[in-house]
Amino acid sequence: MDTQHKNQEDHRPKIENHMENCNVFMGDSYGGIFPLPGAQVTIHQHLDPKMMKKGEGRQMDGKAESQEDRKKRKDTVMKAITSRFCFTPGQLGRDNKGKRITNMRLATLFRQCFGLGHVPPSAANGAIMEQLWVLLIDARNQCPKDAGLGFIPQTVLNIIGHFKQRGLVCGQRRELARAVIKNADTNIAKNIERGLQSNVFPQGTADMIDHYIDKLMEGRD
Repeated sequence: MDTQHKNQEDHRPKIENHMENCNVFMGDSYGGIFPLPGAQVTIHQHLDPKMMKKGEGRQMDGKAESQEDRKKRKDTVMKAITSRFCFTPGQLGRDNKGKRITNMRLATLFRQCFGLGHVPPSAANGAIMEQLWVLLIDARNQCPKDAGLGFIPQTVLNIIGHFKQRGLVCGQRRELARAVIKNADTNIAKNIERGLQSNVFPQGTADMIDHYIDKLMEGRD
C-alpha cells in the first residue's frame, strides 16, 4: 500500500458500537427516518409513480405491460366498477344545494379520484392516484384481486366508506357494499366502515378525495 492511501485510511473515522440491540448504519444514509423507542410507526405503502409512467406495471401473468396496455386496463376496470353503482334513492344523499346525488354523479366522482376526470390532476394528486391504481388493480397485502372482476374489491369499498363518512351515501354497510358488489358478504362489507383508515393508503389520500367531494357538494362536479 503506498503512503498516500495509507494516510487516507488513517484519517477515516473509526466507528465503534458500544450499545446493544441497536441498528448501526456503516454506509451512507439518505432520507432516513429513525423512530425513538416507544414511538408508534406508521408505514404507508408506496410505489414510485415514475415506475408506472414507464409502463412498468405488472399483469396477473407477471409480464410487464406497456403504458398503453395499462391505460386500457384502467379504463376497462373503471367502467366495470362504476357501471355497478346501483344505490337506491334512500341510500343517496344531497349536495349543499339540496340536489340529489345520483349514481351517475358518484361514478363521475369515483373516476375523478383516479385521475380520469375532464381536468388533469395536480402533480401531487396524480402521484397519489397512481398508488391508488396499484391498490385497485395490481396488488394489496391480504386482499387478493378478484380475477373475475379484475380489481380488488376492498379498495373500492374503502372509498365508498369514505363517501359514507362524508354523507354522500348512507345505510347499513352490507347493503351499501351490495350496491356495488352484489355478492358482498359480511366480512368484505366491513371495509365500508374502515374507510381510508388503513395504512395501505398513501399519505394524503383522504385530502385528495375530499377535494373532489367538496366540488361535488358545491355542485361543481
